[in-house]
Amino acid sequence: MASWSVLIVGGGLAGLSAALELVEGAEAAGGGPVGRVAVVEAGRSAGGRLATRTIDRAVLDHGAQFFTVRSDTLQARVDQWLADGAVEEWCRGFAEVDGFPRYRAPGGMVALAAHMRRRLERAGVEIVTGRRVDAVLSDGERWVTTYHGATREPDEATALIATPPVPQILELLRNGAVAVPAEHRERLEGFTYHRVLALLAVLDRSPGLPAPGALQQPADPVFSFVADNQAKGISPVPAVTFHTAHALSAELWELSDDEVVARLTEPARAYLGGAEITALQLKRWLHTGPVTPWPEPCLTIADRPGPLVLAGDGFGTSRFEGAYNSGLAAARAVATALL
Repeated sequence: MASWSVLIVGGGLAGLSAALELVEGAEAAGGGPVGRVAVVEAGRSAGGRLATRTIDRAVLDHGAQFFTVRSDTLQARVDQWLADGAVEEWCRGFAEVDGFPRYRAPGGMVALAAHMRRRLERAGVEIVTGRRVDAVLSDGERWVTTYHGATREPDEATALIATPPVPQILELLRNGAVAVPAEHRERLEGFTYHRVLALLAVLDRSPGLPAPGALQQPADPVFSFVADNQAKGISPVPAVTFHTAHALSAELWELSDDEVVARLTEPARAYLGGAEITALQLKRWLHTGPVTPWPEPCLTIADRPGPLVLAGDGFGTSRFEGAYNSGLAAARAVATALL
């Protein structure tokens, strides 16, 4: 059984930012490193919705499309990413220029997650992918995680940060017979998320979308966001990501992939400027953002046997910056308890 000072369940943006803060922030604040840190991710790679797919020669971001910065904490990290070449400015608005940079990652958003992973691994953080946690439990002295299908020996840790969507976190706690405090239970059990169906279309030529190659249209009943990944600067060939509006995604969710693609293809053609579709794929995002986020950036639900902290894009403000700041807050809560 591997033993850690802090184990982070979930290798999305919140989990990665928590790990960075634990190995860099605590030491920078004069507290010294918190000890051994590990991140366990169920997917094949870290990043969560920092997700990029390759179809033939096309490269498409199909989760987070870009991010903005409103806080000094994230800006400091972005300045570092800009210096490293991990991100670059895409535009300052879509239909209108509002002065706020929209950042993209060269090679797709998954490349930013890979950049964060490399930095963590250089700092000694172990990142385990392809291992799905089955249960979180306490042996009275440490937190213990067990894994689906016994694909990994249990891990034990002094502190645990859980960053999956809230319904998944609650399932892990139930499986390990960990009680959620009564004052939080009802609200956590009622937590719901928006769903998004992402249609990915590879084209034979440019669709001619207006600069900067994307449309952000939150009031549209079919597609809330449309982006040509070639115009965005990440794909060598024209390839469009369509994010379906929340209400329509919920309406179509129970249909098969083929049925969803059939329903969405015709309205998608209106954005293609006569270009022909050469390949189509569908990606389903079950948890894209909370309907009503938790008001604080993280939530400590247990102090014994060590801190157990919930975080992720369901906590605090939503989207990229919310997830990043949630990870920071969780790491600082843990570091305060351990140091």
